[in-house]
Amino acid sequence: MSQPPPPGDQPGSGQQPPRYGYPPQAPNPYAQAPTQPPGAQPPPSPPGPYGPGPHGYNPYAQAPTQPLPGYGHQPYPRYPQPPKRGKGAVVGIVAAVVAAVLVAGAGVFLATVGDDAPSDAPGKDGGSPSAAGPSAGDGPRTARVLWDKRAVRPPKSEITAQVAEAWFTGDSVVKTMPDALRSFDIDSGKENWSIPLPGDSCPGPGSAANDRLVLQYGKGCDSVLAVDIARGEKLWAKKLPSPNGRTTHLYSKIALTGDTAAVSWIGGSVAYRISTGAVLWEPKAGSRCVDKGYQGGTALIAVVECGGYGGEAYVQGLSEGGAKKWSWQVPNGSSVHSVISVDPVVVGLSAGSSLMTDIVYLDGGRMKSRISLGAGGAEATYRIRCEDNRCTNVAVDGTTIYLTTKLHAGSGDASRRTNEVAALDLATGKRKWLAEPDQERELRIVGIRNGEVVVYQRNTYDQPGSLLRLTPASRELTPLMHLPEAGTDIENDFLDMTSGCWLYRDRFFLTSDRVSASTTLSDRSIVAFG
Repeated sequence: MSQPPPPGDQPGSGQQPPRYGYPPQAPNPYAQAPTQPPGAQPPPSPPGPYGPGPHGYNPYAQAPTQPLPGYGHQPYPRYPQPPKRGKGAVVGIVAAVVAAVLVAGAGVFLATVGDDAPSDAPGKDGGSPSAAGPSAGDGPRTARVLWDKRAVRPPKSEITAQVAEAWFTGDSVVKTMPDALRSFDIDSGKENWSIPLPGDSCPGPGSAANDRLVLQYGKGCDSVLAVDIARGEKLWAKKLPSPNGRTTHLYSKIALTGDTAAVSWIGGSVAYRISTGAVLWEPKAGSRCVDKGYQGGTALIAVVECGGYGGEAYVQGLSEGGAKKWSWQVPNGSSVHSVISVDPVVVGLSAGSSLMTDIVYLDGGRMKSRISLGAGGAEATYRIRCEDNRCTNVAVDGTTIYLTTKLHAGSGDASRRTNEVAALDLATGKRKWLAEPDQERELRIVGIRNGEVVVYQRNTYDQPGSLLRLTPASRELTPLMHLPEAGTDIENDFLDMTSGCWLYRDRFFLTSDRVSASTTLSDRSIVAFG
């Protein structure tokens, strides 16, 4: 909530988007070992725009008007939404076929879905209470293709339209398309409503808040729109601020918590009250600290930089009005790659690398553990993807983190690629156990449902995929849902692009993350199995 950095301090360019923090510094003394013991307090925060730290008293905060209730190709960072357990989980991953972030080392990576979901409908994006899925004693189901939808291609000048997110509420799934926000019935695929999104394709929040979204749209993503996705009603729309005459608002982060929507982009930030569109805070002229990004859900987290290039960086917990609740200073030589989870607070750091090299677990602004992930890259021990507003292909249940290992050749056929699911302890970073599939295929974690890990076993070009359940007590992967052979060609369409995997009310969804203007690539946007 302070003045944007000068143009020379703006990170990133071209196809490689900026990360929170500054360009890597070498040599890096932090890549393998923590700089302070768990529980140690960081140095005092420098004076900020609103008080003793980067987020102190907020002069822009307004009294609530009602009770508070929840581009281009960007291969890095993406924020997660941690899951909660209960009935009818909506659980989601983004299954990256390209541009996956690979994280190495014997460490832990935490990210899952659904900070903002009701307790009886855990999972992604503010879904309504949903029916319970099959219990552990139920046999596997054989699904069929319920429906699928194709998207309107973006203009050739845009090349690729970003349409990453999906949200669920009641009997509906809401999906961004290049031309509109659309709601479909989960059983029939009938379109319930649509709201036009003119201009460029822009990122959306990782989760809804009480069935409400705030989305960017317009030329250069210069505008925001608030929508009630349960009713298909547009609440308000307005232009984003344009400090220093800047007309584009790219590489943005949108976080929703309660009645607050916080938006950041290269060169600026602002926060709105979702219900009314009133401005809650924006940068204060002359401040040396800049909000570089936000993550929302059950809590609101900000990444703050002070002093320009080479200055200090902080991770801070904020109230819905923007007041600082706690602050943790990022060690010198490291930058924030991604906020992985807000509850618990887990942050991915980059130290001497453009890849994620470390994970820190924070509690009330105190670092409880710092876990080295090694150098990252294609030879990573664990595979994770962070993009836009969430990190995926991992899940957390209590203090256990589930993630997949890197792909490797199968034992019988070197041409087959396979991997495993690892369970690790967040506090110690040590692996508890490893679960191997009975078929040598790629596994991707969907999320947690009823205490079990749901895993998507990807299809081959001639065999359909399936959903597996992993019960921690047995440490075995067993079938949950067999996808139909008739759907193999449809699954193949989602192998050629980044794609999302979602389980909601016993329906399994694959969604595209982006749609190409090229007719040589698939325009299929979503498919439902059930």
